[in-house]
Amino acid sequence: MATITKREDMRHERRWQARVRRTGFPTQTKSFPTKSAAEAWARDVEVEYDKGHAIDQRDAREMMLGDALRRYLAEVTPLHKGAETEGYRIRQLLTHPICGYSLANLTRTAVTGYREERLRTVSGSSARKEMQLLALVIDHARRDWGVYLAENPLRSVRLPKENAARERRLHPGEEAILLTKCRAARAPYLEHAVIVAIETGMRQSEMLALTWDRIDLDKRVARLTDTKNGDARAVPLTRRAVASLEAMKQVRVYEWTKHTTEGPFHWVGATVIRHAFMRARNKAGMPDLRFHDLRHEATSRLFEKGLNTMEVASITGHKTLAMLRRYSHLSMDHLLAKLA
Repeated sequence: MATITKREDMRHERRWQARVRRTGFPTQTKSFPTKSAAEAWARDVEVEYDKGHAIDQRDAREMMLGDALRRYLAEVTPLHKGAETEGYRIRQLLTHPICGYSLANLTRTAVTGYREERLRTVSGSSARKEMQLLALVIDHARRDWGVYLAENPLRSVRLPKENAARERRLHPGEEAILLTKCRAARAPYLEHAVIVAIETGMRQSEMLALTWDRIDLDKRVARLTDTKNGDARAVPLTRRAVASLEAMKQVRVYEWTKHTTEGPFHWVGATVIRHAFMRARNKAGMPDLRFHDLRHEATSRLFEKGLNTMEVASITGHKTLAMLRRYSHLSMDHLLAKLA
């Protein structure tokens, strides 16, 4: 039912506010200079809501998208490898008004509006990942929770385009500056984590999951069992990487943190290391550098050392040439040296 009220704005000009409330939909409010304009807008909103009610789906009408997200976060997300990242994304989604829709009333129009609104504030890749996650949650509700829906509206709306592949490499002198700031940080693990990332090309999640029983410092090899693509692999360790891992044995883990020492970085959370790295890189004057760029850097350096595609893939764990090409950005100086 729409409510039309007369108000005055900050300039004491008369405005008419229309508010539409209906169970299973987010409350919508908008102001207009005339009462007739407010009433017309409210009628249009109600017509769209009526279209949603034409489908008799009791369970889907009773389950709000926000409730589905919270249940998914509690029951499903903990089973995933990227639980921390997925959990963070779900908590961000829960702050958006789209969560006020019931699953039955979540139309393509609502999803399209969400997509366009998000693209004004976040990148295409971020909006795409959010929409893919919403689609997974609704698919799970239909398949495992017995919620009947004729279709998943997230599967019927075009996803935003991925961002162009990043080409951020460490410029001459940047590595030394970055490590200096990492060394000065109140995070004793940060410098060593950055060095290991640059020297091995491991993903941050792989580094954090690495345990001491999987590391042979004498043979200079780390065996990864918990990887993003699910395939175990062995990663050769440079002498510099070995030195950093050795140093991590001396890093004190304070009792109050309740951390374990199963591995060199096992006690460091992904969010903690991300924030520590962001502070250090900002102090180093590199606000555009991301921790994942260190994997790009490592991959490119492996190619520059003369390793072939298969050798690099066996180290980095990339499964396709297309993905490997996205990460390998050879320096112009290296290319010019080879051409000369």
